[in-house]
Amino acid sequence: MNASQPRRRVRAADVAAAAGVSPTAVSFALNGRDGGNISPETKKRILETAERLGYEPHHVARSLRSRTTHSLGLVTDAVASSPFGGRILAAATERADRNGHIMLVLDLHSHDDREAAAIRELERRQVDALLYASMGFRILTRAPVTQLPVVLVNCTTKRPDELSVYPDDANGATRALDHLADLGHTRLAMLSGHWDPLGPREDQGNVSGPIRRDAFVAAAGRRGVAVEVVEKGWEIDDGYRAAMEVLDRPGGERPTALFAVTDRAAVGALLAAARLGLAVPEDLSIIGFDDQEQMAECTVPPLTTIALPHARMGDEAVAMALAAAAGEEVEDRRRALPCELLVRESTAPPRSATGLSER
Repeated sequence: MNASQPRRRVRAADVAAAAGVSPTAVSFALNGRDGGNISPETKKRILETAERLGYEPHHVARSLRSRTTHSLGLVTDAVASSPFGGRILAAATERADRNGHIMLVLDLHSHDDREAAAIRELERRQVDALLYASMGFRILTRAPVTQLPVVLVNCTTKRPDELSVYPDDANGATRALDHLADLGHTRLAMLSGHWDPLGPREDQGNVSGPIRRDAFVAAAGRRGVAVEVVEKGWEIDDGYRAAMEVLDRPGGERPTALFAVTDRAAVGALLAAARLGLAVPEDLSIIGFDDQEQMAECTVPPLTTIALPHARMGDEAVAMALAAAAGEEVEDRRRALPCELLVRESTAPPRSATGLSER
């Protein structure tokens, strides 16, 4: 055969001839229907022969037989192009692959007007189920309109019957408060983020901000800890301005610990502390939220933070989608996943708790 010519596809009939069995026996072995039909020795010989010949199943034919394309569609507003989405996509793709499915991803790049067309394209390709993933946690007015089973990832609706998996922001903020209170801090500040769903998209903020703020303040009340909330925003410059507002005070009047609504805001707080000559964590403890890749572990000192369960969201969303596509009953249709506390080097007991005087 000419080297430039494509290699002929190995067929099930080729495996049958090489193994000395019938094509029916090959079908039984390769499709998991060997029980009671062929002996274990015959199945072993068929599988070894198929591997040696490089046999791969014909997915179109298999799809026609099983009425499934063994594919899932993922539509995202920006996850595929965001610093947070890699863990969701990696875990979702890995779970899909373990279950013999491929993942088709369409990123809308924040153009919501493209959503309907993206879903139609995935329906045309006859994917078995649809995942809709949001970059920031959102409460949607409705799930995407489709005839396919759909699982919402990092977002949900107010309907109890929707399939959705999302982070428990309130749980994460409570863990942040408990961590600081357990260290002995009694004067805290939260650098919070706004949420204005009626404002311009680029300035709406995120619904997680008020959820994290309210949970942190409520937990502080239960622990008898004083909290000052400063609401500036989500970015590094927002955290810097908010931290300067609460830290540029005499030692006895400023907080001994800050909880920032995001890791980005926490980085701004680190910069403000450095500007004021405050050592972290000796003079000031700082805790963030998100565990943003290439940021939280890379600050000086490394940032204690609350990790969003991105990988678990991707994994569980695919499991839910596969179950729904198979017609199975899915328990816990709305899953709020806990957020892990990652203790690094930016938090410590306050100086007063270690017997040192405050500056």
